[in-house]
Amino acid sequence: MFGRAIFFATVGVALALLGSSFLLDRLPGPQPASAARATESVAAEAPAPEPPQRQSSGYREASLEADPRGQYAAEVLIDGVPVRMLVDTGATIVSLSASTARRLGLSPSGQRKILIQTANGQSTASPTTLRSVSLDGLYMNDVEALILAPEAGEVNLLGESFLKRLISVEQRDGMLVLRQ
Repeated sequence: MFGRAIFFATVGVALALLGSSFLLDRLPGPQPASAARATESVAAEAPAPEPPQRQSSGYREASLEADPRGQYAAEVLIDGVPVRMLVDTGATIVSLSASTARRLGLSPSGQRKILIQTANGQSTASPTTLRSVSLDGLYMNDVEALILAPEAGEVNLLGESFLKRLISVEQRDGMLVLRQ
């Protein structure tokens, strides 16, 4: 019985030593001098490694640079027509000025009007659905939007009805990174 205990203890010590030397060869950081010399001789013979390639995360991504006021503007395609829009994470819904809606062939006449609160005060708007909205390769169908009354101004907002359908919206180092 005592012989069996010594046998298992010996096997355990051997496995521990083999395991630690196995791990030392694979872990980054300082190595014993003999291992460092062996690595240097192999490195001298081997060609220089290529710089690492940036691997794709599998997501489509658009990056927007902030303007001097810290706002993010983008050229967005709405039903294939380019529209300059301000990305607004505080806007509940995509909002189009009356003149932009006309240019896109969207008409608020005959549609129901709703009362909305904008940064400029209260106004009215007509709900609509945009067939397609595209921003630098990010693409969505059937995006809810509002056509603003003329007195609401000329700003077009890319709001949460588009942004909330993305995987992530991240602001860092003066850039807004959108992922789909």
